[in-house]
Amino acid sequence: MSDQRPKRETMSIEEWTIFNMWERLSRKRLKTGRYTVGFLYRAIFIPLSLVLIVTQVAYAEENPGSTPESKTKLESFQRQTGTVVIKGYSNIGKIIALGSVGVECMEFTDATSGKKQLGVVIEVTESGRLQNSDRSLIDYDEIEPLLKGIDYISKVNSSATKLDGFEAIYKTKGDFTAVAFSSAGKVEAAVKSGYVRTATAYLSLEKLGTLRDLVTQAKQKLDSLK
Repeated sequence: MSDQRPKRETMSIEEWTIFNMWERLSRKRLKTGRYTVGFLYRAIFIPLSLVLIVTQVAYAEENPGSTPESKTKLESFQRQTGTVVIKGYSNIGKIIALGSVGVECMEFTDATSGKKQLGVVIEVTESGRLQNSDRSLIDYDEIEPLLKGIDYISKVNSSATKLDGFEAIYKTKGDFTAVAFSSAGKVEAAVKSGYVRTATAYLSLEKLGTLRDLVTQAKQKLDSLK
């Protein structure tokens, strides 16, 4: 088997970066018999970060103007171009806990066709100095399943599993998540919004029930529009 070093011109930028990373690791291991944290950082983290950046740039060049696929009808509706979209909204309420959760109902109308799309927006804001925040769009036809999901997870207890701890999770298409989980012998709750940089607020089961009430009020407001 030949140990001849491959030529740079035969390899892509990503392949060449990874090849150099492993070559440096091999030399270091042969020379000292061990790796230092600083060396591993320079040899692995930095090259891989460069590979990720190059890959993202290449994708953007190959797919100019590309946008993520819409997960909800509301998101798809408000992305329309070439027409006027009218957004109506009502603030339903807000819960303050370890973080905060706000609920709004929304009505999107295509001014040209008169077509409407209804739904709810839930905004989750984390506690703390940075107060990371995110919003999830929930289509009208997802509201009833969400209410049932909250009902179910609110009643879950340790009898749901024979193991030491548990989580009960309900998630919508627009990346809103409600969770009930065991904690120090009690059942606590949390809600999350977002996919990449998730915002999380921690609630008591009582305040999770209050969130359910706000979502119910939002649905009733939307029902009055029909």
